[in-house]
Amino acid sequence: MIPVNLNKEGRQHLRSDRKNSRVKVQIPCEVGSAGGEMNVALMLDLSCGGVKFSCNQQVINSMFTESEAPLGVVLDVFVNISFNLSEDESDGSLIKTGARVIHTERLAQDLYQVGVEFIDLTQAATKSLQDFIGGCREE
Repeated sequence: MIPVNLNKEGRQHLRSDRKNSRVKVQIPCEVGSAGGEMNVALMLDLSCGGVKFSCNQQVINSMFTESEAPLGVVLDVFVNISFNLSEDESDGSLIKTGARVIHTERLAQDLYQVGVEFIDLTQAATKSLQDFIGGCREE
């Protein structure tokens, strides 16, 4: 049986169900399991609801235990993610949040893409994301 990822309303998560606009980015981030070591990855797209990032096998190993399926739709795997929306770290653009892994995809021997949904963004972080995404849309 293939696991099905359900959204908060109990429906299957589909790309057409997305409520947030996504923008293409190339922003470094750090990800890791709760209480675990943080590892560098690269965000590929960003929305107020989540992010897709590219990473290597080391990052995958830090996020998943051996018993968790690392490819396809993933259920009940939570990670921490942090990233800065500007090069100036002093302006409050650093975002640190928990996230739920939605899916993983292996693209090559040591290249993966992981989609996560933010689970505990603060109001300030949500506002920063909205402003950043709005600015990207205007360009």
